[in-house]
Amino acid sequence: MTTRFSLSELSEMLGVPVDVVRTAVEHLAGQKELTAETFVYGQRSWRVAPSDVKRLQDWIQSDAGGENLRVKRPQRRIKRKQKVEDK
Repeated sequence: MTTRFSLSELSEMLGVPVDVVRTAVEHLAGQKELTAETFVYGQRSWRVAPSDVKRLQDWIQSDAGGENLRVKRPQRRIKRKQKVEDK
């Protein structure tokens, strides 16, 4: 049985955020550049074959400053501010 990596495992290995890895996987999958051993598991989770890791790493490094990797983070919202008084 072939070992496959999750997006979070790839994120740790490559030292980049999970959103960047997800963008790279989805882009390369859309271009049909990944092997058939890499597949979607569930709705958004991917299982990536070891043979595709180098391809993903090259894509991430080549597009490090490009538009493809500009991932918008959700804006942090303060719902309510509470003051704590010392007695």
